[in-house]
This record gives sequence, structure tokens and C-alpha cells, in this order.
Amino acid sequence: MLLWIDPWVRKLWYALIQPDLTIIDAGILLQEKNAPTRTDQFERVHQIFDFFEKLIVQYQIDCVSMEQLFFTKFNQSNAEFVYAIRGALMVLFLRHHIPVQEYTPIELKKYLTGNGKADKMLVQKMVMRCFNLSDLPQFNDAADALGLAYLAKRNYQAY
Repeated sequence: MLLWIDPWVRKLWYALIQPDLTIIDAGILLQEKNAPTRTDQFERVHQIFDFFEKLIVQYQIDCVSMEQLFFTKFNQSNAEFVYAIRGALMVLFLRHHIPVQEYTPIELKKYLTGNGKADKMLVQKMVMRCFNLSDLPQFNDAADALGLAYLAKRNYQAY
């Protein structure tokens, strides 16, 4: 199975798929507090680690893909905790000998649509087509999660 993760502070998107593109689980882990303290943020890193550790125990995960990060001057304050989340997850996956692939948003858009600058709606429509979904994913980033799992499937040698 392939697991894709988009690790952000307030919302973390993930998708777990089988080689035949059956969606096993996909969702968003939300930060419950609107104005979390530093202690709350560190606790969140721990909660995310625990969530994915349970997922690893429950399912045979062959590969993980994560979106490569970039920060603008507008979201620099989140960088510390996003990198903490990524670091904790990398340790978890390495501990379980699960390879990790990283992709940029441009790579995803180019693979799914042929255009590295495609808008979110086109990405959602292509994800619907790839997974035979009848409805648009509720969140743009949920479509990205499924799209990156699809991209990782193509690049993962075992499939």
C-alpha cells in the first residue's frame, strides 16, 4: 500500500491506497485549537506520530510519499512545526524500513494534467478520473493527497 502525507500545522492531509487504486483511507487530521500554544503544537507532533504509527501497525505500507515543502515570508512562523512533523514522521518510517519519496506541487500537477501550473480544480478533476470518483474531493488538498499517492504508485518499483 502507498501512503501520502501533506504535513502542515493546522491541517494534515493523507491518503492510503492499494496498488489497484482502491482508496483504503483518506482524510484530514485537524488541529482542534484555533490559537495553539507552543506546548500544544509539540503535543500535536506527538499525536500525528501516534496516528501514523497505528496506521503502520494496521496496514502493510510499502512506500510513503510526502509533498516537498516551501515557505513564503507569509508562513515562516509555521515552518518550525511543519519541519518537526516531517522529522518525526521520517524517523517513524525509517524505523519501520518504509521508503519515502518526495514530490513538488509542480511535479504532481505536471504528471496529472501535463501542466505544472494547473489550477486546483483541474487537479481535482484528474484525480476524480484516476480514482473513478463520482464527486469532487471535499478539499483541494485531499485531491492532492490522492494525486500524489497515484504519482508515487507510478514511481514505486514494487508495483
